[in-house]
Amino acid sequence: MRLSRRKKGEEDFAAELQKSFDRWEYLHTEGGSDPFWSDGVNLNLVRNHICYYKAKIKENHSPQNYPAVYHQENPPEVSRDYMARADQIRERAKSSLALYEQDKNYQYLLDRADLIDPKEEKKVKLYVKNLVNYAKGLEDAIVADDLVTMRRHENPAGYLQSFKECVQRLSELKSSGQISLFSLIENGRLN
Repeated sequence: MRLSRRKKGEEDFAAELQKSFDRWEYLHTEGGSDPFWSDGVNLNLVRNHICYYKAKIKENHSPQNYPAVYHQENPPEVSRDYMARADQIRERAKSSLALYEQDKNYQYLLDRADLIDPKEEKKVKLYVKNLVNYAKGLEDAIVADDLVTMRRHENPAGYLQSFKECVQRLSELKSSGQISLFSLIENGRLN
């Protein structure tokens, strides 16, 4: 019984090693989706996993019994700043920013963001300024060539939906009389 568990564990190291090689290759060509770390950081982390699994195989096998994947060359370390598909990320970020800037809901929020009392905004659980800052943050990221931030905007649908939901929530609050500030804005008293 003990022998079968050990054998299963050894097979798992080979399988995990193969998965790590596959993951490294995918990250290197397609990139990841980590919202805070570059592909280079994640590639080097996966490289460390490869080294770990090779060490475990070496620990548990004699050299003549190493699995074929063990002999695969380790991938190189890469720059922490490396990003796969960098040009594509830049283009999609510019396209997303253009969509945000043309979106009627975003424009509505942008026109009103500075007029909202932060206490009232928290009270109604609306974060209009944060939503507006999504687009402003993307604009800053494009200027700074911050690919990690730009990658968060490759699919703008979620952000566009957030703009729409916030405007709908504001409209509901206005119609229920819960937020007097927006009544003043809509009636032209605070513009």
